Amino acid sequence: MDIYEQQLSAPSSGLSTRGLFLWLQDVANAQCVPLHLSGDDLERKGLMWVVLRYLVRVERWPREGEALRLQTWPGSTRHGMMPRFYRLLEQSGACIVSASSVWAVVDRATRKMVVPEEHGIVLEALATGLEERRPPAPAKLALTESMDYTVTAAVLDTNGHMNNTRYYDLAEACLGRAGQHPRRIVTEHQSEIREGQSMRVSWGSEGGRCYVEGVNDSTVFRMELDYDEPEQG
Repeated sequence: MDIYEQQLSAPSSGLSTRGLFLWLQDVANAQCVPLHLSGDDLERKGLMWVVLRYLVRVERWPREGEALRLQTWPGSTRHGMMPRFYRLLEQSGACIVSASSVWAVVDRATRKMVVPEEHGIVLEALATGLEERRPPAPAKLALTESMDYTVTAAVLDTNGHMNNTRYYDLAEACLGRAGQHPRRIVTEHQSEIREGQSMRVSWGSEGGRCYVEGVNDSTVFRMELDYDEPEQG
């Protein structure tokens, strides 16, 4: 297994937080296509990829229209947990975003995790020394505001639940941070939420540190976002 790389250009309108996570999602799937382990391949087996956690650290946000290189590679699978690493590079090779994630394989009918190897799902691990640390749990802050959110068809993916990238739009809207660029993001997806279902979304912040969570019968997601705050003068 080698590092997989894609050439990309940041949108002329600027790269959103959701756009960055779409890139991470898509490059992971692209590396799996020639291995017959893409989302479509798993769907034919009655399975699906599900992301459990993300950690993203941003040195700087891509400039509008900037040409970039996005790299990804898998780590060692443990107890059914499949880590994956990413680096977003300038054309010069300087890293501006590093990230890690943990994925699992889920049965589409039962919505329960399966052992990947039992279904022929094996990704050869690569150790480069460039790996971001594996994602921690988000650090909770005091919750000061909340709202009810109901999932619509517009935010669903092919797995029939709210797409993981849509949680960033929701979090930014709650925090009043739409269009701002976080410098660090930690996300944990604990359960899915499907069309017509609702969750209570609550949030709080301390300066540039923000926390958002969604709960219905159990926790759906938890997210920590860190922003640079302007200096007071």
